[in-house]
Order: sequence, then structure tokens, then C-alpha cells
Amino acid sequence: MGPWGVNMHYLNHPPMQKLIASIPVEEHGVAVSADFWREPCARAERTALHDAMFAGRPAVRIPRSWLRRDDGIDPELRTLGVLLWGYPRGARGNRHVQWLEKLPAIAAAAAAPAATWDEYYHRLAGTGPLGISTISKLAHFLGHTFDGHRSLILDQRIISLCAGGRWTELESLSSLSYPVAHRRYPDYLALMHAIARAGGFTAEQLEFFLFSLGESF
Repeated sequence: MGPWGVNMHYLNHPPMQKLIASIPVEEHGVAVSADFWREPCARAERTALHDAMFAGRPAVRIPRSWLRRDDGIDPELRTLGVLLWGYPRGARGNRHVQWLEKLPAIAAAAAAPAATWDEYYHRLAGTGPLGISTISKLAHFLGHTFDGHRSLILDQRIISLCAGGRWTELESLSSLSYPVAHRRYPDYLALMHAIARAGGFTAEQLEFFLFSLGESF
């Protein structure tokens, strides 16, 4: 219970629905430094992509709306944008260097359609050290759908939130953990889209709310 006797652990509570529906998720962006990525891109022989991304600027802000573009943008540049957006200061263990080295294969695998999530996930996982967080980002921004549901980002923060029991509507995902997250991903998509339909907001707004504010109420 909150201090005024209102249970704030329900996503379908009207003030919470209004808050989620007001999130301008398309405008959300991440600032990325050119200097940080210059050396890793050079090591992986991706300097041309680095130059195309930053165009001589010390930093760029990458919004979600740019990552969703479907106007002939170079697939490798778009994939690089997703990686920079998701990991502006690099990934643990310098995995981002391995991603850059395998960027053409990752871009091709990420863009190609797949009949099922399982097919998509294992195709991407086979290109290098990619986990559910990165693969779901690529699926989401490249517009893939699985079982009729548009893909969404599922990272460790949302996994922990689902398992933490904070929000009643997420109870069916209380057993979610990182090792099994790729197997439960279709369940996650179905539940998130169902909650969004009932609440009058988009599933993307819900995903962003959970990631950014899910532990704040």
C-alpha cells in the first residue's frame, strides 16, 4: 500500500496508466561519445562506419526513432547504432570489440526474417557472444514480430523486475531469470502486449516504463 492507502503495485491503476501512456518513448535517446568508440572500431576495421555515425562530431545522441528508420539506411550502420545505443560505454569483458569484428554477420542475421523467435535467437547467438538483451534490442529496432507480437527489449533490469514481484500484472513471469529468459521471451511478449492493450498505452511505453521507472513506485 502507498501512503494514501492506494496500492501502487498495479499497472492498471488509472494514474499509472496515464503516466505510462504519456511517455514519449520515440524521443528517448542515448548520448554516445565518439572517442570511446574510435579505437574499438579501428581495431575491428570499422573506421568507415565510425566516421559515418559521428561525422566528425565529438558525440551523437541516438534516439529510438532513428534506430527504427526504414529508409534505406546501411544495415551495418543501423546495427552499429543499436549496439552503441544499448552499450554507450561498451559491454562487459570488451564483448563490444567482438561484436564489431563480427558486425557484417550480426547485421545480416539480425535483418533476416525468422519464422519463430527460437529460430531468430539461435541464429543471432550463433554469430558471437550475444545474449537475450542484445538480441532482443536488434529484434525490436529492426521491427520483427513473433506469434503476432512486435518484439520488445528484455534486459537484466526488466528480468529482475519481473522476478521481484513488484507489479501484480507481471506475476506469471515471477520465475523469470537470465538463463531461461530466451525461452520465456514469447511469454514476455504476449503478456506485455496484453497489459498494454488493457491499459491504453503501447507495449513500447510499458517496456520503457519498467526499465526506467519500474522500481520507483
